Amino acid sequence: MRSLLQLPRSRSRERSEPETETASRASTTTRKGSEADSIAEDPLFRLGRAIFGGILAFTAVDNLRNLEERVQYADAKDAPAPERSVPAVSSALLAGGLGVALWRRPAAGAAAIAGFLAGTTPVMHDFWNEDDPETKQQELTHFLKNGALFGAALAFMTQGRRRDER
Repeated sequence: MRSLLQLPRSRSRERSEPETETASRASTTTRKGSEADSIAEDPLFRLGRAIFGGILAFTAVDNLRNLEERVQYADAKDAPAPERSVPAVSSALLAGGLGVALWRRPAAGAAAIAGFLAGTTPVMHDFWNEDDPETKQQELTHFLKNGALFGAALAFMTQGRRRDER
């Protein structure tokens, strides 16, 4: 909205329509690139991605170190082919966590994390199938936590795609 103190531009100084449109597109592209650069270089963003990716990578390593227990738990939850799926999704989570934490192929890493969360959360934290109120509440809490992590993975995926486009 124009301020009352601003004077209208003279016609001679106005650019032609196509020239304005092209300049606007170039400015937006440059702004998006520099915006993505400044966000990715921000110390808080770096700390956040290190914590996010590092904790998920640690979780994946823990899953792989305690594979027999994790497979049994997945089997008890009726997860499909737990002997194959648990090592596979844990490995994907490890690769994804490291990709985000180290900011190497971050879009692919964040996509692996999002895929892990989208695939495992409804199976492993099916609160709607629980009868015990305490267990139901615990599963709901884990379900919602994973939903928040899924949202963060999508945000990291967006930033990672911007980085990869350069």
